[in-house]
Amino acid sequence: MRVYGEAYLFMNFWMDFLSLLLAARLRRARFHGLRAVLGAALGAAYALLAWTGSGLLRGFPFLLAAMLCVTVLAFGRTGFALFPWVFASSLLLCGLADTLLHQGASAAAVLFLSGFCVLGICFLRGRQAAGKDGGCAVRVMYRGRRAVLPALRDSGNRLSDGIAGLPVIVAPEKKVARLLPEGVRAADLATLPPGWRLLPIRTAAGEGTLMCFRPDAAELVQDGKARKVEATIAISDFAEKSALVPEELFIL
Repeated sequence: MRVYGEAYLFMNFWMDFLSLLLAARLRRARFHGLRAVLGAALGAAYALLAWTGSGLLRGFPFLLAAMLCVTVLAFGRTGFALFPWVFASSLLLCGLADTLLHQGASAAAVLFLSGFCVLGICFLRGRQAAGKDGGCAVRVMYRGRRAVLPALRDSGNRLSDGIAGLPVIVAPEKKVARLLPEGVRAADLATLPPGWRLLPIRTAAGEGTLMCFRPDAAELVQDGKARKVEATIAISDFAEKSALVPEELFIL
Protein backbone atom coordinates (compact mmCIF):
# COMPACT_ATOMS: atom_id res chain seq x y z
CA MET A 1 0.00 0.00 0.00
CA ARG A 2 2.88 2.34 0.74
CA VAL A 3 4.34 1.88 -2.74
CA TYR A 4 0.94 2.29 -4.36
CA GLY A 5 0.39 5.51 -2.41
CA GLU A 6 3.73 6.86 -3.60
CA ALA A 7 2.88 5.93 -7.18
CA TYR A 8 -0.48 7.68 -6.87
CA LEU A 9 1.22 10.77 -5.47
CA PHE A 10 3.80 10.91 -8.26
CA MET A 11 1.23 10.32 -11.00
CA ASN A 12 -0.85 13.26 -9.78
CA PHE A 13 2.26 15.41 -9.49
CA TRP A 14 3.28 14.56 -13.06
CA MET A 15 -0.19 15.19 -14.50
CA ASP A 16 -0.47 18.54 -12.70
CA PHE A 17 2.97 19.57 -13.94
CA LEU A 18 2.08 18.62 -17.51
CA SER A 19 -1.22 20.51 -17.25
CA LEU A 20 0.62 23.67 -16.20
CA LEU A 21 3.18 23.25 -18.97
CA LEU A 22 0.54 22.60 -21.62
CA ALA A 23 -1.57 25.59 -20.58
CA ALA A 24 1.49 27.85 -20.56
CA ARG A 25 2.50 26.81 -24.05
CA LEU A 26 -1.01 27.05 -25.48
CA ARG A 27 -1.39 30.58 -24.13
CA ARG A 28 2.26 31.58 -24.63
CA ALA A 29 2.63 32.33 -20.93
CA ARG A 30 5.89 32.56 -19.05
CA PHE A 31 6.62 29.16 -17.51
CA HIS A 32 8.60 29.07 -14.25
CA GLY A 33 9.92 25.53 -13.73
CA LEU A 34 10.40 25.80 -9.98
CA ARG A 35 7.03 27.46 -9.39
CA ALA A 36 5.37 24.81 -11.56
CA VAL A 37 7.03 22.10 -9.47
CA LEU A 38 5.70 23.71 -6.30
CA GLY A 39 2.23 24.04 -7.81
CA ALA A 40 2.23 20.43 -8.98
CA ALA A 41 3.39 19.31 -5.52
CA LEU A 42 0.48 21.18 -3.98
CA GLY A 43 -1.93 19.50 -6.40
CA ALA A 44 -0.48 16.08 -5.63
CA ALA A 45 -0.79 16.71 -1.90
CA TYR A 46 -4.45 17.66 -2.35
CA ALA A 47 -5.07 14.53 -4.44
CA LEU A 48 -3.55 12.32 -1.75
CA LEU A 49 -5.51 14.08 0.98
CA ALA A 50 -8.74 13.73 -0.99
CA TRP A 51 -8.03 10.04 -1.62
CA THR A 52 -7.32 9.20 2.02
CA GLY A 53 -9.58 11.74 3.72
CA SER A 54 -13.20 12.76 3.74
CA GLY A 55 -15.28 12.26 0.60
CA LEU A 56 -16.22 15.93 0.86
CA LEU A 57 -12.72 16.83 -0.34
CA ARG A 58 -13.38 15.00 -3.59
CA GLY A 59 -16.30 17.28 -4.38
CA PHE A 60 -16.20 19.55 -7.41
CA PRO A 61 -15.95 22.85 -5.44
CA PHE A 62 -12.87 21.63 -3.57
CA LEU A 63 -11.35 20.36 -6.80
CA LEU A 64 -11.81 23.76 -8.45
CA ALA A 65 -10.41 25.58 -5.45
CA ALA A 66 -7.37 23.30 -5.31
CA MET A 67 -6.68 23.68 -9.04
CA LEU A 68 -6.98 27.45 -8.76
CA CYS A 69 -4.44 27.49 -5.93
CA VAL A 70 -2.11 25.31 -7.99
CA THR A 71 -2.41 27.66 -10.98
CA VAL A 72 -1.86 30.85 -9.01
CA LEU A 73 1.14 29.34 -7.24
CA ALA A 74 2.65 28.37 -10.60
CA PHE A 75 1.89 31.57 -12.54
CA GLY A 76 1.35 34.30 -9.99
CA ARG A 77 -1.10 37.05 -10.92
CA THR A 78 -1.57 35.68 -14.46
CA GLY A 79 -2.84 32.43 -12.97
CA PHE A 80 -6.43 33.67 -12.79
CA ALA A 81 -6.51 34.22 -16.55
CA LEU A 82 -4.79 30.89 -17.19
CA PHE A 83 -6.97 28.87 -14.83
CA PRO A 84 -9.54 27.75 -17.48
CA TRP A 85 -6.68 26.55 -19.68
CA VAL A 86 -5.00 24.66 -16.86
CA PHE A 87 -8.29 23.05 -15.86
CA ALA A 88 -9.06 22.06 -19.47
CA SER A 89 -5.54 20.66 -19.88
CA SER A 90 -5.97 18.67 -16.69
CA LEU A 91 -9.26 17.19 -17.90
CA LEU A 92 -7.65 16.30 -21.23
CA LEU A 93 -4.71 14.54 -19.61
CA CYS A 94 -6.87 12.75 -17.06
CA GLY A 95 -9.08 11.48 -19.88
CA LEU A 96 -6.02 10.26 -21.76
CA ALA A 97 -4.66 8.53 -18.66
CA ASP A 98 -7.99 6.82 -17.89
CA THR A 99 -8.26 5.58 -21.47
CA LEU A 100 -4.74 4.15 -21.45
CA LEU A 101 -5.22 2.49 -18.06
CA HIS A 102 -8.47 0.87 -19.18
CA GLN A 103 -6.62 -0.44 -22.24
CA GLY A 104 -4.21 -2.21 -19.92
CA ALA A 105 -1.28 0.23 -20.10
CA SER A 106 1.05 0.33 -17.12
CA ALA A 107 1.38 3.42 -14.95
CA ALA A 108 4.89 4.00 -16.31
CA ALA A 109 3.58 3.85 -19.88
CA VAL A 110 0.82 6.33 -19.03
CA LEU A 111 3.33 8.77 -17.57
CA PHE A 112 5.62 8.46 -20.57
CA LEU A 113 2.90 8.77 -23.21
CA SER A 114 1.31 11.74 -21.44
CA GLY A 115 4.62 13.56 -21.34
CA PHE A 116 5.34 12.68 -24.96
CA CYS A 117 1.96 14.05 -26.09
CA VAL A 118 2.39 17.30 -24.17
CA LEU A 119 5.91 17.84 -25.50
CA GLY A 120 4.65 17.14 -29.03
CA ILE A 121 1.89 19.74 -28.66
CA CYS A 122 4.37 22.25 -27.24
CA PHE A 123 6.71 21.67 -30.18
CA LEU A 124 3.95 22.13 -32.74
CA ARG A 125 2.67 25.20 -30.93
CA GLY A 126 6.14 26.70 -30.96
CA ARG A 127 6.53 26.15 -34.71
CA GLN A 128 3.09 27.63 -35.35
CA ALA A 129 3.85 30.72 -33.28
CA ALA A 130 7.20 31.16 -34.98
CA GLY A 131 5.43 31.49 -38.30
CA LYS A 132 3.02 34.14 -37.02
CA ASP A 133 5.35 36.50 -35.21
CA GLY A 134 6.59 38.40 -38.21
CA GLY A 135 5.65 42.06 -38.42
CA CYS A 136 5.42 42.60 -34.66
CA ALA A 137 6.37 45.97 -33.26
CA VAL A 138 6.48 47.82 -29.97
CA ARG A 139 5.35 51.42 -29.51
CA VAL A 140 6.85 53.18 -26.53
CA MET A 141 5.69 56.57 -25.27
CA TYR A 142 7.87 58.46 -22.81
CA ARG A 143 7.73 62.12 -21.79
CA GLY A 144 5.82 63.22 -24.87
CA ARG A 145 7.94 61.29 -27.34
CA ARG A 146 7.22 58.07 -29.16
CA ALA A 147 9.41 55.36 -30.66
CA VAL A 148 8.32 52.42 -32.80
CA LEU A 149 10.68 49.49 -33.04
CA PRO A 150 10.44 45.97 -34.47
CA ALA A 151 9.72 43.30 -31.90
CA LEU A 152 10.85 39.72 -31.54
CA ARG A 153 9.13 37.18 -29.32
CA ASP A 154 11.89 35.94 -27.04
CA SER A 155 11.22 32.79 -25.02
CA GLY A 156 14.55 33.29 -23.28
CA ASN A 157 13.63 36.73 -21.93
CA ARG A 158 12.58 35.96 -18.38
CA LEU A 159 13.61 39.29 -16.93
CA SER A 160 11.34 40.79 -14.32
CA ASP A 161 11.31 44.22 -12.73
CA GLY A 162 11.52 43.27 -9.08
CA ILE A 163 10.20 46.64 -7.90
CA ALA A 164 7.22 47.06 -10.23
CA GLY A 165 6.65 43.33 -10.69
CA LEU A 166 6.44 43.69 -14.47
CA PRO A 167 8.00 41.82 -17.39
CA VAL A 168 10.87 43.59 -19.12
CA ILE A 169 11.19 44.49 -22.81
CA VAL A 170 14.84 44.80 -23.83
CA ALA A 171 15.20 47.54 -26.44
CA PRO A 172 18.30 48.33 -28.53
CA GLU A 173 19.68 51.72 -27.58
CA LYS A 174 19.73 52.97 -31.16
CA LYS A 175 16.06 52.16 -31.68
CA VAL A 176 14.90 54.18 -28.68
CA ALA A 177 17.51 56.94 -28.88
CA ARG A 178 14.85 59.62 -29.36
CA LEU A 179 13.32 58.72 -26.00
CA LEU A 180 16.51 58.89 -23.98
CA PRO A 181 17.41 61.94 -21.89
CA GLU A 182 20.45 63.81 -23.12
CA GLY A 183 23.75 62.18 -22.30
CA VAL A 184 22.39 58.73 -21.51
CA ARG A 185 24.48 55.86 -22.84
CA ALA A 186 23.56 52.23 -22.21
CA ALA A 187 27.20 51.21 -21.84
CA ASP A 188 27.88 53.85 -19.18
CA LEU A 189 25.85 53.21 -16.04
CA ALA A 190 27.11 56.49 -14.57
CA THR A 191 24.73 58.27 -16.98
CA LEU A 192 21.68 56.74 -15.29
CA PRO A 193 18.95 59.45 -15.32
CA PRO A 194 16.91 60.35 -12.23
CA GLY A 195 13.93 58.04 -11.83
CA TRP A 196 15.53 55.20 -13.76
CA ARG A 197 16.76 51.94 -12.19
CA LEU A 198 19.45 49.36 -12.74
CA LEU A 199 18.45 45.81 -13.62
CA PRO A 200 20.92 42.93 -13.15
CA ILE A 201 20.80 40.34 -15.94
CA ARG A 202 22.35 36.99 -16.67
CA THR A 203 22.86 35.76 -20.24
CA ALA A 204 24.82 33.02 -21.97
CA ALA A 205 27.65 35.52 -22.35
CA GLY A 206 27.75 36.30 -18.62
CA GLU A 207 26.25 38.69 -16.11
CA GLY A 208 25.59 42.37 -16.61
CA THR A 209 23.43 45.34 -15.72
CA LEU A 210 20.93 47.29 -17.82
CA MET A 211 19.29 50.67 -17.31
CA CYS A 212 15.50 50.48 -17.23
CA PHE A 213 12.53 52.83 -16.95
CA ARG A 214 8.75 52.76 -16.80
CA PRO A 215 7.29 54.22 -20.01
CA ASP A 216 4.23 56.44 -19.97
CA ALA A 217 2.59 53.87 -22.24
CA ALA A 218 3.58 50.86 -24.31
CA GLU A 219 1.73 49.00 -27.05
CA LEU A 220 2.38 45.69 -28.74
CA VAL A 221 1.39 45.74 -32.41
CA GLN A 222 0.66 42.39 -34.01
CA ASP A 223 -1.26 41.54 -37.17
CA GLY A 224 -2.11 45.23 -37.55
CA LYS A 225 -3.73 45.43 -34.11
CA ALA A 226 -2.28 47.46 -31.24
CA ARG A 227 -2.74 46.38 -27.64
CA LYS A 228 -1.57 48.18 -24.51
CA VAL A 229 0.85 46.23 -22.34
CA GLU A 230 2.31 46.83 -18.90
CA ALA A 231 6.08 46.46 -19.02
CA THR A 232 9.37 47.98 -18.02
CA ILE A 233 11.77 49.03 -20.79
CA ALA A 234 15.45 48.17 -20.48
CA ILE A 235 17.98 49.59 -22.93
CA SER A 236 21.01 47.71 -24.16
CA ASP A 237 24.00 48.34 -26.38
CA PHE A 238 23.78 44.82 -27.78
CA ALA A 239 23.70 44.13 -31.50
CA GLU A 240 19.97 43.35 -31.71
CA LYS A 241 17.85 45.23 -34.20
CA SER A 242 14.57 44.28 -32.56
CA ALA A 243 13.12 44.66 -29.10
CA LEU A 244 13.15 41.37 -27.18
CA VAL A 245 9.60 40.90 -25.91
CA PRO A 246 8.86 38.18 -23.31
CA GLU A 247 6.23 35.64 -24.29
CA GLU A 248 4.10 36.65 -21.34
CA LEU A 249 3.11 39.88 -23.07
CA PHE A 250 1.68 38.07 -26.06
CA ILE A 251 -1.22 36.63 -24.08
CA LEU A 252 -2.26 39.43 -21.68
